Amino acid sequence: MQRGIASCHTALRALVLLALAILGSAAASSRPRWPLPDAALQVLALPPAQDGDVGIRRKPRIYIDPGHGAPRGNTGNTSCVCESEEVFNARTAEKLYRGLAATGRFELKLSRKQGQTRAYQARVREAEAWGADVLLGIHSDCRGELVYCAADGGQSCPCSGESHDAAGFSLLYSDEDPELTGRRLGLAQALARRMKEAGFLPYDGAEYVPYLYESDDVEGSFVDRHSPGRRIYMLRKPRLASVIVETHHASDPEERQRWEEPRTHEAFAAAVAAAVLDLQAHQGSAQEPGQLPSARAP
Repeated sequence: MQRGIASCHTALRALVLLALAILGSAAASSRPRWPLPDAALQVLALPPAQDGDVGIRRKPRIYIDPGHGAPRGNTGNTSCVCESEEVFNARTAEKLYRGLAATGRFELKLSRKQGQTRAYQARVREAEAWGADVLLGIHSDCRGELVYCAADGGQSCPCSGESHDAAGFSLLYSDEDPELTGRRLGLAQALARRMKEAGFLPYDGAEYVPYLYESDDVEGSFVDRHSPGRRIYMLRKPRLASVIVETHHASDPEERQRWEEPRTHEAFAAAVAAAVLDLQAHQGSAQEPGQLPSARAP
């Protein structure tokens, strides 16, 4: 009799857990999904600084590179509000710089400011000479089939449809150098995980695979698969952990608008900070205290 009662209790408990799981799944699926206006972003809490992080342990050095802005008209894509990518990248990189600086946990350097042009070779040399631990290229992407839509001032700008099928962020890295691949892969995947955790949507790679990039086992993380002569300089050339963050699909009007919101930049900076600190914690046992694997000036 007692055994029968116990079996009933076990079955009832299993049914309750199943019902809760179904309700939780339904609630999750009903929540607005990025980039819809009501899709919430989370500002991730950072792990507390350890006693050795101040004064003794060197802070991670992050070199922030607003993509494009090189000589000879290298302006990047044009968004759905007819803004050139180099302008968006510089503005976003400056906000990221301020957000990371506010944590007090990093040493930071910007490769260029708004309105400046600078050769890619000079950026790589500066990052390596400074002893950067990571190089973050800040970009936006342009994907999928586009139409032209009216923007302010009567301009006609490239736009995507309303399905958001090309929306989302991506992290790009190079695996050309075996000595650096592990660092680059680790950085790309840490950033992808933290951005997804914050509520950003990982791009599914439909326009990437197989000829431009190859996906790996973390959503939103991709390795460069352009033909060998056309692979991305800022991914393969730096002698350190270098990645490109394609923040969003610049031709998606709703996603583009989300990147005008202060909350988006706050959440992005917190995700970047958390990812770099994740790497520091993971690699600390194999490195000098406080150091990530990096290039060092001779």
